[in-house]
Amino acid sequence: MNEVDKLTELFTQFPGIGPRQARRFVFFLLRQNTGYRAMLIRAIQDVATHVKQCSRCLRYAPLHVKEPLCDICADGNRDTTQLMLVEKDTDVEQMEHSGAYAGYYFVLGGSLSLTGKKYAIREKELVQYLQKYGAALSEIILALSATPDGEYTADYLATKLKDDASVQTARVTTLGRGLSTGSELEYADAHTLVQALKNRA
Repeated sequence: MNEVDKLTELFTQFPGIGPRQARRFVFFLLRQNTGYRAMLIRAIQDVATHVKQCSRCLRYAPLHVKEPLCDICADGNRDTTQLMLVEKDTDVEQMEHSGAYAGYYFVLGGSLSLTGKKYAIREKELVQYLQKYGAALSEIILALSATPDGEYTADYLATKLKDDASVQTARVTTLGRGLSTGSELEYADAHTLVQALKNRA
């Protein structure tokens, strides 16, 4: 395998990137000047150095100086009675851009699969989170994608949460149908997210 093939193979491991698009990335980089490639290398190294996983919500972000927390989890003005469960880090960013939600988040790291593939979610970490912060919660919002896997995961979590003694006083809700069937939270616009939150049940 030559150098072009090696880099192509690395790019195919990116979400949603196939071999043809990965190959285009490689030749794009080859056409750029040395300064651009050096800047890209530095940016990748800087991300690895300065962006870490928040110890509370488990999303990747530049962490608070005094504690291993992201800016959201370190914000004492957020609503401590609400927790939103999302699949991906990008879902948090999208929800924050909507301006419709002021509580805290927990990033599940994916969804369960109906196809039999062994996709995992951070279930053990969620249990630990709820044991620590669950007593203050009045609502847990399942903000998962409107896909079969997302809905399956939401049903699974709803059942688990009903049996969790640490959150017996919390109401478990799901986003309303502002989200069209088959859509992922990451790609929803701000208005759609606002409506989905308003219509949650």
